Amino acid sequence: MKQILITLAISLVAFAACTSKKGDTAKVDGLTFDSIVVDTTVALSETKLAPTCQISLNLQYAKGNNAEKINNALLHAGILMPDYLGLTNQKFNMKQAVDSFAQRMLRDYKTEYGALYRQDKEHYESYNYKYKVKTSTRNGADNIVVYTAKIYIFGGGAHGINQTLVRNIDIKTGTVLQLQDVFVPGYELTLKEMLVDKLAERFDVDGLEGLIKKDVFADAHVYVPDNFAIDDDGFTFIYCEDEIAPHALGEISVNLTRSELSKILK
Repeated sequence: MKQILITLAISLVAFAACTSKKGDTAKVDGLTFDSIVVDTTVALSETKLAPTCQISLNLQYAKGNNAEKINNALLHAGILMPDYLGLTNQKFNMKQAVDSFAQRMLRDYKTEYGALYRQDKEHYESYNYKYKVKTSTRNGADNIVVYTAKIYIFGGGAHGINQTLVRNIDIKTGTVLQLQDVFVPGYELTLKEMLVDKLAERFDVDGLEGLIKKDVFADAHVYVPDNFAIDDDGFTFIYCEDEIAPHALGEISVNLTRSELSKILK
């Protein structure tokens, strides 16, 4: 019997940040961003209607000053899910990491979905899986590159899930900045109140109670997302699709200026 067909194409697509025409690559002296592109498909059997797992990745990675540290920080920052790489302190180069991730996802799909499909071939469409990640970089505030991943996941059901994940790279240190790196201790209460005020204004309601009636923060648990972008003029906080509101409302972002945040910024 022939083995399950696996089509795996991995190509390196290099482009210098200084020559980018699409505006989706940061421009930094001494540092460029290239891409690794992966298109992978595996079928659960050789039949015509066999379910498939499709993986499409377009991941930017750093080359130049602090590149190794930046790439290692990104690989452990949850850009790829499941976060196989974040569970270990092992260092990978970007190509090795992406290849390892794709192979692990295909292997898990064949094991987990394959067992279910063999018992339920009548509903084969339920076992299709798609995972797509397209990344971009841009210049944020001073010495910061904003790394954005647009993610689409479909694992059966009525619709797929779209996510936007953002990480802020300090190019001087090669680290991914966390909330506590940019805000003073005790910032949480003030920042949560500001986020609620902005959202209440957007939805034309009165405070948290009004938002809850709109099914935003329906459980009354307000939190500051660790998904945010740092720009010269302010911060953008992102709540992904289905995170704090019904699916129909989509992704919700909140912009706060540096002036508004001045009392809690370091």
